[in-house]
Amino acid sequence: MVKRCPWATTSPELLVYHDTIWGRVQKDPQKLFKALCLETMQAGLSFSTILKFEPGMDEVFHHFSLDYLAKCDQSDVERFCQDRRIIRNHAKVSAIIANAKVIQPNPKMLVEATWGPVNGVSLDHLLKAAPDPKMYQKFTEKFVKAFKNMGLQRIGLITVYSYLQAVGVVNDHLITCDFHEEFPTKNEEKSS
Repeated sequence: MVKRCPWATTSPELLVYHDTIWGRVQKDPQKLFKALCLETMQAGLSFSTILKFEPGMDEVFHHFSLDYLAKCDQSDVERFCQDRRIIRNHAKVSAIIANAKVIQPNPKMLVEATWGPVNGVSLDHLLKAAPDPKMYQKFTEKFVKAFKNMGLQRIGLITVYSYLQAVGVVNDHLITCDFHEEFPTKNEEKSS
């Protein structure tokens, strides 16, 4: 029987996400942007809800295309917010478009802001229990500052830490999870 992080077994969508996406090292700017968008959309919602809306968002946002979204304007925000296939939160949709406009001229800056502070190597917190993102506040603050300096919107500590987990900057698979050892990391033991 496969051992997983406990949260992964709470919905079919989370199981697939845990097993195929979460924590896997991602350095492609387009995929990093999509992950950032999903985490931005998640604020105040369960990630299971986000995953249920992901196919619709993928379609409406043209696969989270930086080129497409960077050309969008306020009328597009209004149109998107009428579409039941997405999370219809005006502030979140506006942030996605604003962030695309910031990143699209130089997508590699998102890669650098995401991976530069860890020198391109994932950190392993060697967790025995689910982390409290506040535990890593100091670690996350440098990323938040870099993202805000870039001009990104709706970038808080929890959103950014969740993003770092999603794209493999930190390996927060529990040490009891069969997926923990799949990822090459630099160990940084923390109490859990």
